[in-house]
Order: sequence, then structure tokens, then C-alpha cells
Amino acid sequence: MSAVEAALSKKRAPRRDSESTSKYPLPKFRPFQLCTLTDDIPVGTNWLFEMKFDGCRAQVAISGSEVVVYTRNGHDWTRQFKVVLPPLRELTRGSALIDGEIVAIDSQGRTNFSMLKTGIAAGMPLKFYAFDLLELNGGDLSDQPLLKPKERLAELLGERDPNDALQSSSHIADHGERVFETMCAGGHEGVIAKRADSRYVGDRTAAWLKIKCTKRQEFVVGGYRPSDTGRGMASLILSTYEDGRLIYRGRVGTGFTEAMRKSILAQLEKRPLDKPAFVSLPRDIARRAHWVNPELVAEVTYAEVTPDGSLRHPSFQGMREDKRADQVVMETPKKRRRLAPPILIRRSARRSPGRSASSSRIPTRSYIPEPR
Repeated sequence: MSAVEAALSKKRAPRRDSESTSKYPLPKFRPFQLCTLTDDIPVGTNWLFEMKFDGCRAQVAISGSEVVVYTRNGHDWTRQFKVVLPPLRELTRGSALIDGEIVAIDSQGRTNFSMLKTGIAAGMPLKFYAFDLLELNGGDLSDQPLLKPKERLAELLGERDPNDALQSSSHIADHGERVFETMCAGGHEGVIAKRADSRYVGDRTAAWLKIKCTKRQEFVVGGYRPSDTGRGMASLILSTYEDGRLIYRGRVGTGFTEAMRKSILAQLEKRPLDKPAFVSLPRDIARRAHWVNPELVAEVTYAEVTPDGSLRHPSFQGMREDKRADQVVMETPKKRRRLAPPILIRRSARRSPGRSASSSRIPTRSYIPEPR
């Protein structure tokens, strides 16, 4: 357990109330706030840094013991994530809408999306890391400076046992370069940077940034190449949408287990297409390809993008049922000076962001809010 987790997880949070019903209605799903990819690490105490989890983004709506878990697309995945429900049902007799991420944690203490996929099917222990509070007891908190809802969230969650399925995602003010270096050295995915005085607008914004340790993103599957033996799937043909058109991005043939290949092939065979949905394709790729409706999304790591827009050394990480194919575009890191100004709120309190109720307990000497 890291120093951060030890500081935040001394004892199990007590049940807030024995009543199972709430006088507040169940909060409705809201569009998620999304991050802008950048290579620049912002500086200053007005920037809060959090771990970038390798899991499934989730929005949890609570009304007493009634809990609904939504994916990024607004789909109800309460049944799939039933293992995280018990502490959420006991959290409050009021209502809350919480933004966070559901993760599986490997033996090295790292969040692992492939393990999460297996864990959902097998009922393995998972954890929900909460990082933002959008509503509380019928009150909308999204128009408040980000730190204020975070303080309310910390009060709501209390101190958590490290084995509990519900955890608080800690943040550190400033020290972004150090946080990023430590995350990458530990094999984590990267960091999220959030303006402490921004508000939750439910859109992609320059007030929230993501800085990745490796190049990794989602791609639309537009087809596949069969194996040389004529049985099974050798590689997936990848693409992204640009201005409504499907652009070829290369093939990925590594990172699969045999079980994965069989499972993915079964999904592909249900979506046959007579001709490619791509704008254009290299002739050698089109020669032996089987085309499918561009509905499935795969997550892939890669070394770089070649001048012609294809991926170099791609490796398959998993299928993303929580992502919509028509929203997948090629992510290009943006320089912060070129970003549109973030939507901010004038701070009503004079307290430094680095001394918020939720961050004041985080030792600044520790730069790994490691999810163990």
C-alpha cells in the first residue's frame, strides 16, 4: 500500500444510516467531462493531478440503497459491476451522483483493463475509485469550483478500508512533472490534470488534461484478416473517424490470446459487410480482408503514427464495449497554448487549492496514489 492509500484508508467507513430508502430521487445520467490529450504538463498550485486509471469510466447514481452504474455511453451496467455495489448501497440515505472509474488491480498494484474484462465475467473483486461529485442530496454541484465538490466527496466517503470496493481517488496540487515521472516509472498509464477552479461542463475541455506514459487509444474495427490456415482471425483492421469518414489506421495482430481471437471472431462474423466502409485502403490490405460493420471498438498501444497515418508496432489491449464507434477519432496531443481557454469559476474562497479538505491529508512527499 502506498503512503497516500495508507493516509486515506485507516479504517472502514461506517454505514451512514440503516434506512434503505431516500427522500431524494435517483439522480439522472449526465454527459461525462472528458480530457484533452496533451504532452505538456501544466504547472502551478491551481492544477490538481490524479492517477489515470486503466479501467472503465463509470457514473454512479445513488438514492439510499438504490444504485445504478452508468458507462460513458449512458448504458446501465449495474449488473455487470454488481461486485462494487455493497459499499455504495450503504454510503448514504440521501442521494449522490459520483464520477469515477471501476478497475481491476493486478499483482503489481497496477490497474489493468484486460484483467477488468476477465473480472467482470468471472465476478472477481473490483474497485470503484471516486474522483468527482456532481450531485448531493438533490443539489447540483457541477457549477461550483472543482475543489468544493471534491471536499464534499471526501466527507461523504470518509476513511476507507483498503480492501473496500469503494475508494477515494486522491489528488496532489502541483508537482505535475514529479507525479508523471513516478507514474510512468511504476508502469501506470499516466496522469490527469484538472484546474481546481474549473467547473464540470460534461464535455471535452482544456480544464481537464490527460498526459499518457505510452501511446494508447481506441480504434474502430472495420474488418479482419483471416489466418493463413483459413481458420480464425490473424489481425484486426483498424480505423478512426475523421469528419465523418472512416480512415484506415493499420492492422493489429499481437496481444491476443487464442481465447480472445475466438471470442472476437464470433463478434465479427455477426457483422458482415460486402465492401469496406473505409474511404481508401492499401491494395495489399484489401486483397484478403473480410469486412464488417464498423461497430466494434478495440483499444491498442503503439509506438508511433507513420507519415501516412498508420500505426507502428501496435499491440491489442482489449475490446471496449463502453465506447461508441462513431465517437472514435485519432487523438493528437495538443499544445496547451493552442487549446481553447477552459471554463472557469471565480473562486469565492481564499484557501489555496493545495490545502483543500481532501488534499490536505495527502503527503506531498509521496507522488504515487497507487491503487493497491
